[in-house]
Amino acid sequence: MKSKVKKSNIIIHFIGIGGIGMSGIAELMLDQGFLIQGSDISLNDNIKRLKKKGAKIFLKHDKRNIKNISAAVFSSAIKKNNIEIIECNKLSIPLVSRASMLAELMRNKNSIAIAGSHGKTTTTSLVGMMLESSKLDPTIINGGVINAYSKNNKLGLGKWMVVEADESDGSFLKLPHEINIITNIDSEHLDYYQTNAKLIESFYQFINNIPFYGYSIICTDNLNTYKLSKKINTRKIITYSQIRKESDVKIVNIKNEKIKTFFSIIIKKNVLKKFSGIYSFETNILGKHNVSNVTGAIIASLLAGASINSIKKSLKHFKGVKRRFTYLGKINKASIYDDYAHHPTEIKASYDIAKILTTKKIIVIFQPHRYSRTYQLYNSFVKILKKIDILYILDIYSAGEKPIKNISSKKLVRDLNKIRNKKALLIGNNVKINKLLTPYYKEENIIIFMGAGSITHQGYKLIEENHAQKNSRNI
Repeated sequence: MKSKVKKSNIIIHFIGIGGIGMSGIAELMLDQGFLIQGSDISLNDNIKRLKKKGAKIFLKHDKRNIKNISAAVFSSAIKKNNIEIIECNKLSIPLVSRASMLAELMRNKNSIAIAGSHGKTTTTSLVGMMLESSKLDPTIINGGVINAYSKNNKLGLGKWMVVEADESDGSFLKLPHEINIITNIDSEHLDYYQTNAKLIESFYQFINNIPFYGYSIICTDNLNTYKLSKKINTRKIITYSQIRKESDVKIVNIKNEKIKTFFSIIIKKNVLKKFSGIYSFETNILGKHNVSNVTGAIIASLLAGASINSIKKSLKHFKGVKRRFTYLGKINKASIYDDYAHHPTEIKASYDIAKILTTKKIIVIFQPHRYSRTYQLYNSFVKILKKIDILYILDIYSAGEKPIKNISSKKLVRDLNKIRNKKALLIGNNVKINKLLTPYYKEENIIIFMGAGSITHQGYKLIEENHAQKNSRNI
């Protein structure tokens, strides 16, 4: 839906405009009538979309880009010595962090913020879809591409705004909102927080940042979130769980049938106005973790005014989020998937979905993400990766980090092979993956390209190569 706001003369420059978070805010402001420009070091789909909609793009950071602008927005990935940051300081041009700009956009709406170590992107998409289905026309800013929109944002004219809250650098504490969902708290982003205690404390503050009339919706299947829910006594808490009988909303009767999941929730009296008792749902996404994500989204949507019937209808047609166990296609009998999982908990969740879908082999091409994460969670990576039938591991994707001594993909492969019946293989970035995987195309195996770095391109490249080969044979 197009904004009714007239074009303004305010020019906003985005430094690092191609990032998923930055591009979403830039596109939303473009739709609101701001003049948007930005710079980045390479072209991607986010930039192509913005350029098509009228944004001015510079494929280089340069002080000459900083001309006649009202303000500049920067992401946490941009260093203080960036030439455009320096030029803004020199010219006294206001510099606004990505989180601060998002916070400004949220002030004009009633907002729902979704946080947690895992599942927040999917949950954000689910809340947005449920409100949309209930004709509430929400504004949405997500951390992943929503398949229904082919982008990660949507400008709505309704009163609600649904936002993925990024805890990685503590910036989620800047976001004003009335309702939040906390999916879980796991050992993650310790390069910023240093300790789990500091990480958990930030979520404690996140909850206490909501107004007294707001709600925090917490999944208590996770031990950290369970303890946190017991600690909060100054805000309204709604808990949901698959395992804890005392939760306000209990998830029961989870069943899978082919590619559908069926489950029910039991809402205790006096938890949600107008709603109590048992309600049953059907969804086309798999995995117990996703049942929890759906439940959190249902609770938030009911608080925001969505109807049960609209929620049920929307769940049957949910198209998911790009890179969250995304089906790319088939090669012969094998099914190919692209997945963002880069943390042991996420890898396990994706592995569990694959086990639902096939009785044959699960083949994973995994690219570890960041030296710090590999180091901090090393034993947990070994514990889950050893379960995978056929495992190929690429070099660690650094994401700008410096190497850590004695932490490498080579070491990970060596340690895995001490305890695995079948050997994991270290493969280089230039290896011919199609040739490597050919033996597995003949059966109904599942092949997953997994990781948060450049691995995603390999899956799409594989599909393209095989389609090209098939077409050449048919000529």
